[in-house]
Amino acid sequence: MIDQYKHQQLRIGLVSPQQISAWANKTVPTGEIVGEVKTDKTFYYDPDSETKKPEKGGLFCERIFGPIKSGVCACGESRKIGDEKEKRTFCEECGVEFVDSRIRRYQMGYIKLACPMAHVWYLKRRPSYIANLLDKPLKDLENLVYSDLMFARPIAKKPTFLRLRGSFDSDTKSWSYPLAQFLRTKSFIKLRDREISAGAGAIRELLADLDFRVIIDSSLPEWKELKEEKEELEKREPTGDEFEDQEIEKRIEKMERRMRFLVRRMELAKHFLQTNVKPEWMVLCLLPVLPPELRPLFKISEVQIISSDLNKLYKDILVANKRLRQIVEETQFSPEILVTSEQKNLQEAVDTLLDNGIGGNPRRDRNKQVYKSFSDILAGKEGRFRETLLGKRVDYSGRSVIVVGPLLALHQCGLPREIALELFQTFIIRCLIRQRLASSVKTAKKQIREKERIVWEILEQVIKEHPVLLNRAPTLHRLGIQAFQPILVKERAIYLHPLVCKGFNADFDGDQMAVHVPLSLEAQTEAILLMFSTRNLLSPANGDPVCVPTQDMLIGLYTLTSGNRRGICANRYNLWNRRNCQNERIDDKHYGSTKGKELLFCNSDDAIGAYRQKRINLDSPFWLRWRLGQRLIVSRGLPVEVHYESLGTHHEIYGHCKIVRSVKTKRDFIYIRTTVGHLFFYREIEGAIEKVRAMDHTWYGT
Repeated sequence: MIDQYKHQQLRIGLVSPQQISAWANKTVPTGEIVGEVKTDKTFYYDPDSETKKPEKGGLFCERIFGPIKSGVCACGESRKIGDEKEKRTFCEECGVEFVDSRIRRYQMGYIKLACPMAHVWYLKRRPSYIANLLDKPLKDLENLVYSDLMFARPIAKKPTFLRLRGSFDSDTKSWSYPLAQFLRTKSFIKLRDREISAGAGAIRELLADLDFRVIIDSSLPEWKELKEEKEELEKREPTGDEFEDQEIEKRIEKMERRMRFLVRRMELAKHFLQTNVKPEWMVLCLLPVLPPELRPLFKISEVQIISSDLNKLYKDILVANKRLRQIVEETQFSPEILVTSEQKNLQEAVDTLLDNGIGGNPRRDRNKQVYKSFSDILAGKEGRFRETLLGKRVDYSGRSVIVVGPLLALHQCGLPREIALELFQTFIIRCLIRQRLASSVKTAKKQIREKERIVWEILEQVIKEHPVLLNRAPTLHRLGIQAFQPILVKERAIYLHPLVCKGFNADFDGDQMAVHVPLSLEAQTEAILLMFSTRNLLSPANGDPVCVPTQDMLIGLYTLTSGNRRGICANRYNLWNRRNCQNERIDDKHYGSTKGKELLFCNSDDAIGAYRQKRINLDSPFWLRWRLGQRLIVSRGLPVEVHYESLGTHHEIYGHCKIVRSVKTKRDFIYIRTTVGHLFFYREIEGAIEKVRAMDHTWYGT
C-alpha cells in the first residue's frame, strides 16, 4: 500500500467478503466470473501434449491465477503481451488471460464456504476479541462455534416453537403423536432454522447486532461504579475474621479483573469505530486462497512430488466444504447431528489452515511431521516478515565476523579493505573520473579490479569523511545500529571497540555484523549527528551508561593500577625478589636504589624512562613531582607525618602525597606516590579526551 506521501507501508487487519471477491474475480469474454476455487484437484494428464496441466477451477487453475507460461494460454496458443494500460485479452476457448506469468505470484482466489466459519485468530488467541466484544465466556463461544451448544434467537411478537413446546404438559399424551409427526416435516426444519442458531453463523449474527457506541456508554458507568466500590472495600479495616477478610480480597480481585476487561472492551470498540471495520468480518464467509507461486508444487521424478503444506490444507477444506454443501443442499431431510458434525469438521479444517495446533494437538502428515499453517509461515525468526521482508539483502551492504580492536577510538571501526573497496566502488569511480585519473567508467572499473595503488589512495580519501553503519541482528532497540568512522584494515574481519559491544549485545565469539553505507547527504548527516557511537553513551530506556568496561578490560585496568598490593604473592612471584631462585642472575645495580628510600622523579617522562631502562617495575611505588595546575584526587585529612627543616621548609606527608612548603621562596610543591601503571593509565585517559575534542572539532566545526 502507498499513502498520499508515496511511502510504501504494510497494514494488517480485517477484510470484508466484498474485498476478498474483488481481489480474485475477473470476467472472461463469455460473461462468466471466475475467481472461486471449486474443486480440490490440482493437475490432470493431457494425452495430447503428454503433460500434466492445471485442473479447471482447481487450486492451480490458469483461468483464476493466470498462465504458467507468459503469453501462453491453456490451449497452447501464444500471443504478445500488451501494455497494462491496454485492454485485457483472453483466450476465447479456455478463458485464460494473456499476461505475464508473474501474475501467479499475486493473483488470489477464494473458497465460498457452505456456512460461516470463525477466524481462529480472533476467537482463541489471548485475549479473545470475539469474547471481549460479546462479553461472553470463551468456553461457551467455542462450544457454540463447534456446534456443541445452541441458542434461541429472540423473535419479538411471534409465536416460537420453544414457547409452543413449553405450553404443553409433559404428562398429556394427546399432543405427543401429532407433534412427532410434525418434527419430521419440512416446515419444522424451517421453523427450527428460524428460531435456533448454532455454529459460527450464530457468532456472526451476534457481532452484526453490536453497537459500539452503546458498548462504550454502558461500560464506562459500570467501570466507575466498580472503581468506587473497590475503593470503599480497600478503605475498610480488617475485621479480624480470616474467612471474611479473604472473601473481601476475592471480591476486590474479581472487581479488578472486571475493570481490566471493561477497559479492554472499550478500547477495542473505539478501534473498530475509528477504522470503520465491521466485527462480523471476524467470521469468514469467503476464504482467500494464496497465489500458487507462494505455495509451490514441484515434481522431482515420475513418482515423487514435493508440495507446500498449504495445498494439503486447502484440499482438506475443499473436501469438507463440498461434503457439507451436498448434505445441506441436496439432502432434503438431513439429520441434525450429521450437519453439525460436518460443520465441525469444516471449522477444524479452517483452523488448521490458519493456526495448526491452537485448538490442541496439531495435525501431522504420514511422516509425523506437523503441517505448517499461516501462523507458522508468518511468525518466528524464519517467518515471512523477519526473514523474507526484513532480512533480505540490500545494496551497498556487507557482512563479516567482528573481532576486538582495542587500539581503535570509540567512534572508529576497522573495515576490511575488500569490503570497503566493494561498498565504496561508485564513490571511487566518481573520484577517479573527476580527478582525470580515468577516462571512463569502464576504465575506472578496470583499475579497481586490478587494485592499482591509486585506487587505495582514493579509497582512503573517500572514507575519511564518510561514516558507515554497523548493525547486529536482531535490532531490538536503536542501539542495535550505530554509525562509525571506518579505518581500513588488511584482515577480513570487522574490528570493533569493546566498549560499544553492550549496545549491540555482541561479543567476540563468532558474532557477525552487517555494514551499510549511507548514500544521501541527509542520511550521512543523520548518521553523524544522531547515530554516532559517541552520541549513544547512555541507554535510551533508563539513562544508564552503555559504554561500560567489562571482563578483560577491568582485569587489565586492575593489573595496571593495583600497585604492589598483592599480599604474600608479592614476595613469592615478584621477579625482583632475591629469594626467588629464578632471579639470582639479575644485576643488582639496576635496583640498588629500590632497597633504600623510594625514588623521586621530577616529571612523568623520567619515571617512564626509568621503567624502560628497567630501573623500576610497573608496580614499583615512587614519588613524582606534580604540577599545581593538574587535577589531584586524594583524601587528605590529617597528615601522617610532618618534617620541619632549619630553613623553614616543612614537609606534610599524607598517605599518597607529600606537600613541600618553602618559607624562603614562598612556593609549594606537591609530590604524589604513584606507579608507572598509574601514569600509563592517566596518559591514556588524557589522550582519549584530547581525541574526542579533536573529533568534535573535525565533525561539527566547534
